[in-house]
This record gives sequence, structure tokens and C-alpha cells, in this order.
Amino acid sequence: MSGKNSKLPQILAAAAVMAAVSAVPAFAASGWQMEGDQWVYLDRYGDKMTDTWKKSENGFWFYLDDDGYMAVNRLVENGDDYYYVNEDGARVKNEWRKLEDDSDEEAYTDGTCWYYFGNDGKAEKNDSGRAKLTTINGKKYAFSDTGKMLYGWVSEDGAMVTDESDWASGLMYCGEEDDGAAALAKWVLLDVDDPEADSDAEGYWFYFGTNGKKTMDTSKTINGYKYQFDENGVAQFKWYTASDSTASASEYKYYNMPDQCWLADGWFLTVPTEEVDPEAYENDEEYWFYADKKGELVTSKIRSINNYKYAFNEKGEMLQGLYAITFDEDRNIATYEKIENIDEMPGADEEIAVYYFGNTPKDGVMATKKKVTVDLDDDSYEFGFRTNGEAINGISDNAIYVHGRKLKADKELKLETVEYGGEIYLINSSGTIQKNKTNTKDADDYYYCTDSKGIVTYSGSEKWTK
Repeated sequence: MSGKNSKLPQILAAAAVMAAVSAVPAFAASGWQMEGDQWVYLDRYGDKMTDTWKKSENGFWFYLDDDGYMAVNRLVENGDDYYYVNEDGARVKNEWRKLEDDSDEEAYTDGTCWYYFGNDGKAEKNDSGRAKLTTINGKKYAFSDTGKMLYGWVSEDGAMVTDESDWASGLMYCGEEDDGAAALAKWVLLDVDDPEADSDAEGYWFYFGTNGKKTMDTSKTINGYKYQFDENGVAQFKWYTASDSTASASEYKYYNMPDQCWLADGWFLTVPTEEVDPEAYENDEEYWFYADKKGELVTSKIRSINNYKYAFNEKGEMLQGLYAITFDEDRNIATYEKIENIDEMPGADEEIAVYYFGNTPKDGVMATKKKVTVDLDDDSYEFGFRTNGEAINGISDNAIYVHGRKLKADKELKLETVEYGGEIYLINSSGTIQKNKTNTKDADDYYYCTDSKGIVTYSGSEKWTK
């Protein structure tokens, strides 16, 4: 701490005072006298004065101990107050002093502690029984009831927390042993003894207000960012909910990793909380999430974000891939099933909507009014989607779609018949309905005739004739 080892200007003038005192004639009945190699002060009866202060002509105060000798280089307890007299015996003021400590307190690792002696020479102290700070040279410090500067964690009752495992009881933080300045209106990263600490955390962040007290059990906006603090004052990171462990995803909020800790809004990629998605948590599987400005997750919704549409399940996880989805009356996602092979495709008459959330132009963007190639069972299929993102289910652009999948003939066969809506249609390998065809044949020389809608009116190994 800057200035703690500096000595008060002019304090060495006390030696000159003593020199002047030594010139007092030996026959003087009172005043300063030498007894051996120590100074004493005699009253008018010639008796040594004890347990009292005496002021020199130059304005310095000197203390006479209980034996009547002038004290030097020591802490003086006088009444309820503490003072320090230097090597010349003069009382110091406006000065830091690092002194030997014989209290055997474990907190003071090198057997010393700091004191600050104010303008009246008294050591600053706090005997209020509660945490209190004293301003010295623009900084604030905490002191014990005996004037010792406290450091590290200071509890609500104004005591220094000496047990590292008891860090949670700390209300203020006053730096290292040779610092002592209280943290004010600032963030501090501290390594605490917490057996339940997250392995990703290299310490906990705390925020101390202008009064030096840590922020606890509340949410707080600091420099434009929102933070959440638990009952111990730890800035939360990762997932947080004020509810119990059975809370739904919509009740969770995400606070960024330990070096940030502020409330996430917008997009973020992380592993779901164990309570909401135990399997993903166990597998350390990351998902994209989206939170609004209040940090609330989008769940069970198809949501437009920056002109693109995305889907989120009840866990808040962004969906990716081909999904069969149903909705409730409020257009919330009621059910969703990922389609990963062709056998899982719903039938044409099933009342369900199919959507594709792909990776173009961004991960998870809903396919709208476009044709998309989807891989299922290690094979590729062409799908078509409407403007609202729902898969085409019916005849569109002279092709047949079943929940988005465009029906096509095998390339080697060139032509195939498909049943749709109770009718038999003829399609080619591009999926185009073959209309008004007469004796068109496939690769097996099988002949077909169709009407104006592409419905098969004849098929056989021989050409149709009137």
C-alpha cells in the first residue's frame, strides 16, 4: 500500500526536542529528566508521572508508561484508544504503520498487521459490531475494534473471515494482506473454497457496490448488462432459474461463461441444463438457443428472427433437419418428430405439417418457397415447401408431393405410376406428371396412356389401339 512505510515529515525533530530537554539542570524539581538511559517526567513533587501524555514545546506528544518511562517504538493503549510512538518517543499521526502482532491470530501470516493513526494520533478502529469502512486518502478500509486493518473477506459483524471455507459469510472484500483497500463499485474475481464449484470456473465473480457490500440474491444491471447474483453474492453463469429443480425451460435464463456472466440475449450455443435435457447434458451435446431482451428463452415456437424463421422445442433447443409438427390452437408446437428415414414420412392423408430446418443460408433456417435436397437413409430426396414453410402436400407445378417429398420415377425405369388421391398418375424420373400421353413406354417397354390430368387410362405390354 502506497505511503504505508513513509514517516511523517518533521517527526525526527523530536530528537532535537529531547536534546533540548536534556539541557535542563540536574537540580530541577520537575519536568523531563534522564534516569539512566531513559526519559522520565517529574511532577512538582519530584515524582515520576505515569500512564499519561506530555506535550513538548514543539507540539509533539510523548507517553509515560506505567513505570514512568517514556515509551518508544511501540503501540500504546491508552483508555479505549491506541496510539503509536516512534523511535524518538513522539506520537505519530496521519500515518500507516506495520507493527508486530502478538495476538497469535492466524490471519496475519507474517506476525505483523497494519494500523492507521489519524490526525489526532488515534488508531482508526471499529467497535460498532458491524461492517464499517473508513476513508483514508481516497480509499476505504476496514479495521478491527483494536485498530488492526482487516483484509480479505470481512463479515457483516465487522470481523475478518479467517476460515477459507467460510467465504460465503463475507460481506465486503478488502484486498490482500498488504493492501486492505475495499472493493468499491467494481468487479472482483476471487478463488474461493467451494467443493461444488463448476469445473469451468477459475474463480467466482463478485460485484461490490459503492458502500463496499457485495451484491446478493438479486438481479442487477451494470454498465448496460444484466447479471444475476445468488445468496452468496456469486455472479451466476450458465443456466439459472429462481424456481425449483422441476422448472421448465421457459423459466431458465442463461448467463454467459465465467469470464462474462452477463445475461444472454439473442443467439447462444451451449449444453442444455441437466434438469431440462438430461441426455444432452450427459453427452455434453450443444444446441442453439435464442433468448429475448429479458433473457427469456423462445420455446415451442416457430419464430421469425432477423427475417428468417426458426423452430424451437419445449426445451428451447433450435430444431435442425426434417420434422413432422403439430400445433395447438395458439400455434405453439404441440408435437414434433424428426424424420431421419423414408419410412418415417407421414402419409399423404395424415393431418400433420412437415418442415425443414436446414443450414442455408444459416443453421436452422426454415425452408420457405424453395426446393431442398434432403438426405434420408443415405439417399437424397427432393422436397418442396410453400411460402409459410409448410411442405407441399398435393399436386403443384405439375408434380406430386407427399408432405414435401416430390414423387419421382426410378431413373432406370424412366416412367412409373403412383397412386395419389385415389387415382393412378404417370410420372417421369424428374417427377413431372405425364399428361395426354399415348403409348409412351418405360425402360421395360411397358406402354402407358394418360388423360389431360396425367391419370393413367391404359397400361400394358402392348400398344393401346382404338
